[in-house]
Amino acid sequence: MSDIRIARDPDTSPDVLEQLATHNRSSVRRSVAGNPTTPAPTLAALVSDVSRRVRLAAAANPNTSIAGLTTLAADTSEAVRVARNPNAPAAMLMALGGDKRWQVRARVAQNRNAPAAVLTILASDEKWYVRRTVAKHPNTPAKVLTALADDVHRDVRIAALRALTQHTRRPIGNIQMIRDRRWPPF
Repeated sequence: MSDIRIARDPDTSPDVLEQLATHNRSSVRRSVAGNPTTPAPTLAALVSDVSRRVRLAAAANPNTSIAGLTTLAADTSEAVRVARNPNAPAAMLMALGGDKRWQVRARVAQNRNAPAAVLTILASDEKWYVRRTVAKHPNTPAKVLTALADDVHRDVRIAALRALTQHTRRPIGNIQMIRDRRWPPF
């Protein structure tokens, strides 16, 4: 069996994963970092790996500790600091919500743990893609969705209208007045 297959196998023992975490091939280390059974101490070493792909895999692993996530949130690579981890704490997501890169802000809005406060702030982001992502998030308050339903960008409006129908549990016909508003064409 190849080292990559062993590193990916959830049944691989923690001791073997720890050994493979120091492998000379980054693809093996990346497989260890992405393995959902890799213990937190092994992941702690991988969050500072020289390979961006290894750090990216560690950033998405639910076993990565809060300290590891904090290190990754300050990474120079925007792909690594995107807060993809489902266990990212709200305070970290709030901080990343102010990142200068719109891709990071959009991924914060995709995180299932994104608090309503950060979603409210991101709803007025300059990038339409971030606003649309906020509109699609299940934690976005109805008040914010109502404001997004009046957005200048068509895709944001559509996402907000769809979300409003789910929030209010009303068919889209009951919010026809929102749909019939006149917006600038795109």
